[in-house]
Amino acid sequence: MGAALLVSGHETVGALTDLPMEQSFRSGRPVVQEESVTVSINATTRLLGVLGDPVGHSLSPEMHNAALRAAGLPCVYLAFAVPPVELREAVAGLRAIGAIGVNLTIPHKEAILAMLDVIAPEAQAVGAVNTLEFRDGLLVGHNTDVAGILAALREADVRLDGASVVVMGAGGSARAVCWALRSSGARITICNRTPSRAESLAAMLGNSPGAGTVDVVEPGERSFVDALQGASLIINTTSVGMSPRSEAMPEIPLRSLAHGTMVCDLIYRPRQTRLLKEAEEAGCRTMNGVSMLVHQGAASFRIWLGVEPDTVAMRNAVETALAAGGGR
Repeated sequence: MGAALLVSGHETVGALTDLPMEQSFRSGRPVVQEESVTVSINATTRLLGVLGDPVGHSLSPEMHNAALRAAGLPCVYLAFAVPPVELREAVAGLRAIGAIGVNLTIPHKEAILAMLDVIAPEAQAVGAVNTLEFRDGLLVGHNTDVAGILAALREADVRLDGASVVVMGAGGSARAVCWALRSSGARITICNRTPSRAESLAAMLGNSPGAGTVDVVEPGERSFVDALQGASLIINTTSVGMSPRSEAMPEIPLRSLAHGTMVCDLIYRPRQTRLLKEAEEAGCRTMNGVSMLVHQGAASFRIWLGVEPDTVAMRNAVETALAAGGGR
């Protein structure tokens, strides 16, 4: 759970290290990660946070506390390690103490659905929730991953209407990405090592708005190469290439891509994956997962607080934490 230490009249807040309880406290004082932030705490301070298991890798506290400081809002954002069996109790406790809202990360994005009073349309369509809002006594679930990827692609001047896009993976991130692409009129080809998962995702997308088609291919097939050659955008939603296994990369024959194709990897540790490095060398444009992280966070911020966040401050906080080895 989160904790606070009094330092020079302020509170230093952050996520507790993922250690057993007896190792996390020394002389009755909680051990706080190095990436803690300093904010003013008083009796009117409101709570935001992120629930996950594990959650020690999260960069959301750095990012959101930077936005809260920039906006001058009396709130603090903490990370809470919540095992799946304790999710319902944790959410009930947060509602009882008057928390504004929380983000959800693995493994809670789907489990929370059964506990909600209201499910926003995009969360209903995707079948996953990453943002909880405590509104007028109701528990409201949102999915801001959809807004996050769309904003990140707009920022990179990627046009989606009528575009051909290859999506690698068929997991939770792929569901949000594909729904966003499909609703924007893109033609999608899903490539996954387990065809049944890709077929299931394609079937789900059949009910989403937009005129784009959805196809499924397997790595190594001629149809996969054909899809790559005709694509203007490739998005890797898998964890292949993520630190510490950064030497790996998805099975994408980059020589098949046209010069200038945008290759997006949702991974942001390392900031340049092997996929992005080799794609750049092949003449492609590239984008890592930092922009999506920032924009999905900004969308959550607007839902909770009704305020436009400083996304530059949020991005700087994420980049600083990554450069320092934060979010391990």
